[in-house]
Amino acid sequence: MRIGIFGGTFDPVHVGHLILAEQCRAQGKLDEVWFVPSAHPPHKDKGVTRFEQRCEMLELATAGHAGFRIDRIEKELPEPSYTARTLAELHARHPGNEFFLLLGSDCLPDLPGWYEPRQVIARAGLLVVPRPGVMLWTAERLAAALGVPEADVRMKFVACPPIDLASRELRRSVADGMSVRYMVPRAVEEYVRERKLYTAGA
Repeated sequence: MRIGIFGGTFDPVHVGHLILAEQCRAQGKLDEVWFVPSAHPPHKDKGVTRFEQRCEMLELATAGHAGFRIDRIEKELPEPSYTARTLAELHARHPGNEFFLLLGSDCLPDLPGWYEPRQVIARAGLLVVPRPGVMLWTAERLAAALGVPEADVRMKFVACPPIDLASRELRRSVADGMSVRYMVPRAVEEYVRERKLYTAGA
């Protein structure tokens, strides 16, 4: 199967995540998109919501979509959560599948600085969603930055409506008592409210 891997903190998951995943699924001709929440994000502060709560919000957000699933694999891997390690383990567990990473174009300039970036592109194609105001890196430019032949970079750009949402801004909105309705799925909004996530003293 052709599987899209959508990694992230998802704290909380919002409609921008879901739209990106669906457009990558359709335009990338994927059989499924697997949301892979980071268990121990290497570049995040320690204030990340508990892993299981982030997974539960993802399950609520993706319920009813046969092509979406949640994979908790990073909970079982060593800290911190690195994409190269996750992809290696996914290949070991699902050797018949072809994997594709879902990325925003703003991630491409950072990719050469990731942990074992050449292993990342060897183990997955890239489905890249352009971000407004961000210069697009071509496969040629990424290959040059990684020091590999251009043919080693399997990249496809995916057209997607620009959704200017960020989880950190949603957390701030909740903390300030502002509405996030229609920015997150209704079930996620209720989950956040009932558990008093992102509020002082939560």
